[in-house]
Amino acid sequence: MNALIIADDSYVKTSVRTALGRFDSACTIFEVSSPEEALRLMRSVSMSVVFSEVNMRHMNGLSFAEAHKSFFSGLCWIVISEFESFYDIQKAINLGARDYLLKPVDESGIRDLLKYGLLQNAGAYRQRCNPCVSCR
Repeated sequence: MNALIIADDSYVKTSVRTALGRFDSACTIFEVSSPEEALRLMRSVSMSVVFSEVNMRHMNGLSFAEAHKSFFSGLCWIVISEFESFYDIQKAINLGARDYLLKPVDESGIRDLLKYGLLQNAGAYRQRCNPCVSCR
């Protein structure tokens, strides 16, 4: 499984990386600090799962997803926001996000997404990668 973390918050990156690594030690985790970096990476590497902050310095994560929908279709996209803004959550879901996490992101929230099958049951996840140990 290839997973991408798009965040400029180092705590978010660390939390997501740690939880993914514990869930699936074979997971290849990519980290970028901006949507521009994500776009460059996603042009060359197929992702199964993307964790994206909503508010970043250079570009809003929702605006990025809206402008580059083709990269987000068919993958499992999880939005991370510091505010429980109905507008942001609704827009993310309308753009294809599978779920959202609120800051501060903790490992248990990510584990819950994984544990309850959100990521494993994403159609794209099953089609784009060999099932990891935890998904079998």
